[in-house]
Amino acid sequence: MVSWTNDRKDRLKLHYEQFNTPSDEILKDRNLLEEFTSSFNTKFTPPEKFSPKDVAHQLLKLRKSGELPRIRR
Repeated sequence: MVSWTNDRKDRLKLHYEQFNTPSDEILKDRNLLEEFTSSFNTKFTPPEKFSPKDVAHQLLKLRKSGELPRIRR
């Protein structure tokens, strides 16, 4: 499992906001979660190797703590 530093969490929140898809949709759709994770990994130099499971877990933690921005459609 990857260590989630504050910088990585901030990047995840920003990427989530830019991806513009509610977390429920991302977490329910395996292909969407893989797309989200893949594009998130490319935000780092060199690219990170977060797994969809790691990203899903962190998204849930951030959502439960109220730290994810609201996405409205």
